[in-house]
Amino acid sequence: MTKILDGKIAAQAIKEELKEKYLSFKEKLKLVIIHSNKPDSASYLNARKKIFKEFNAELEEILISNETKKEELYAILDNVNQDYSVDGIMLDRPLPSSFHEQDFLSYISPQKDVDGYTYTNLGKLMSNQPCLNACTAMAAISLVEYYNIPLEGKNVLIIGRSVNVGKPLALLLLNKNATVTIAHSKTKDLIKIAKKADIIFTCVGKANFITKDFVTKKTILVDIGINFDENHKLCGDVSKECYPLVQAYSPVPGGVGVLTNLMLMKNLYDAHQNGVIQNEQNSL
Repeated sequence: MTKILDGKIAAQAIKEELKEKYLSFKEKLKLVIIHSNKPDSASYLNARKKIFKEFNAELEEILISNETKKEELYAILDNVNQDYSVDGIMLDRPLPSSFHEQDFLSYISPQKDVDGYTYTNLGKLMSNQPCLNACTAMAAISLVEYYNIPLEGKNVLIIGRSVNVGKPLALLLLNKNATVTIAHSKTKDLIKIAKKADIIFTCVGKANFITKDFVTKKTILVDIGINFDENHKLCGDVSKECYPLVQAYSPVPGGVGVLTNLMLMKNLYDAHQNGVIQNEQNSL
C-alpha cells in the first residue's frame, strides 16, 4: 500500500519542538524581510506573518521598488546587518532586472542569512560545515527523515538544479551519504535514470511533469514543485496517476511546502544563536 508523506503530521511534531526553544527567550526573535510588495508574493508573506505570530516572533518589512537604486539597497542591508536587534534577514526576489541578485544576497551577514544564499553559507555547505541552509531543501529532507526513510547509500535523483533548491538539496543529501544524481533540461534518457532511483526529489516547476513512466513500485516521490493545473488549482510536478504505483509520495499541497516556513523559524533560531556566539567573542 502506498504511503503518503503527510507534511501536516510532520510539521506538528517539528513545530512543538521548535516552540519550546522559542519560549526560552525573554525577547522576541526578529526577522527583517526586504521585499517589493508584489501581488504574487502576498500569500507567502501572509503565511510567514501567521507563523511568526504563532511563535511570538517579530517580522519587520522594508519595502523597495523598481525605483530603488543599488546604493539604497546596499545602505538598507548595511543598516540591518549592523543592527543587533535583528536576528535574520530575508531579501525577497526577483529584484529589479538591472540588479545582480547574488551580489545583494551575499551582502547579507552570513550569520543572519536565513535563506542560506550567501557565498559564505553555500561554501560551508559544500565543505559540510555547520551553516544556515536553504529552507525548501531543508524541508524536503526533514519530511523524508520524519518518516524514517533512510538516505545513506540510497540512489537519489534530483530533477532541477536551481540555486534555491536543487543544488543545496544535492549537497545536503551528499552530506548524508546518499548517492546523488542531478538531472536538468539537458539530461538525456531521464525516464531511464528515474526508474533506477530509490528516491526522486522533483523541483521542476511544471505540472504533471512526472508521469507513471518515471516510477516503479519501489520509488519514493518527494514533490517540491509549486504549480497550478488547468483548473487553476495548486499542484506539484507529479501527476496523480503516479500515486498508487509508488512506495510513497508527498502530496501538493500538504507535503514539503507545509514545512518550509518551519525551516525558516529553525534558521531564525540558529541565526540568533550565531549572533549570541559572535557577540560573546567580540566582547572578549
